[in-house]
Amino acid sequence: MPDGFVKVEGGATEQVTETTSLMVAYSAIWLILMAFTLVTFRALRSLRAQAERADKAVRELSHTPR
Repeated sequence: MPDGFVKVEGGATEQVTETTSLMVAYSAIWLILMAFTLVTFRALRSLRAQAERADKAVRELSHTPR
């Protein structure tokens, strides 16, 4: 039995080049960043609408006589 690594004759060649792998990884990072930005802006818009409704409710309550 050989000890350690054994050289493989006629091994498989790489199917994807390093440039392709790099471009796929780079694209995935940008897609994740864009999705995060979109989710953040949607959450901000929702939060802004809730704040406006709360402000309107407070103004209506402050103008009602007791």
